[in-house]
Amino acid sequence: MKAVDGKVIVITGAAGGIGEATARHLHAQGARLLLTDRELDGVQRLAEELGEGTAAMAVDVSSQADNEAMIREAESHFGAVHGVFLNAGIEGRAGPLEAADDSVWEQVLAVNVHGVRYGIQAALPALRRAGGGSLLITSSVAGVRGAAGLSPYVSSKHAVMGLMRTAAAELGAEGIRVNCVNPGPVDNRMMRSIEDQVSPGHGDEVKQGFTARIPLGRYVSNDEVAAVAVFLLSDAASGITGSNYMVDGGMTAH
Repeated sequence: MKAVDGKVIVITGAAGGIGEATARHLHAQGARLLLTDRELDGVQRLAEELGEGTAAMAVDVSSQADNEAMIREAESHFGAVHGVFLNAGIEGRAGPLEAADDSVWEQVLAVNVHGVRYGIQAALPALRRAGGGSLLITSSVAGVRGAAGLSPYVSSKHAVMGLMRTAAAELGAEGIRVNCVNPGPVDNRMMRSIEDQVSPGHGDEVKQGFTARIPLGRYVSNDEVAAVAVFLLSDAASGITGSNYMVDGGMTAH
């Protein structure tokens, strides 16, 4: 029996990248999905493509009210919530620590940290009604090491690691598991943005520099991260909570 078959899972940041890939994997394995992103168009198209067992909704994760509405919609549409993939995130603007002003910090923390906090808080009543479930957070290699020029992003990803561990310690007795998936550089839009910000017009050279530090010699794919996300959201990971799973091609092995 498929380990996510029939489960209702909410995904934030589902319009592209890791979120979209995870939605495709989950749907193929029988999960029912509420796909959310800040703009409706992308998730609406994906829901229409995937077909039965999917719904779409526009959600600003930095809004507590939107997170609460998201969970209500999932329960109303599908009858329960068994898992939430808190995947939405932004890279912010790259630059030296001393040059990052309040607006940059506030935007990144609002989405990457408070968006996760609101998502967890909103999901808990529904997960309790379902008798337990899985909360999965997208962190990053930036959650376990530094990265010059990305202080707000790195700080936000360290913060969600702390949220994950605290929530896992508090919620385990209720059968609610909380984990992080930590991608390394992924071949998607966010990395193109970071590469170009680090050295405008020389993104290919930046990519080569990142790749040289990865033992597998390449970026990971959205599908490779999605495969781990599906596992952590599934019953196959029923004994796992409070953990971070690196999907980084070995980048943090040295």
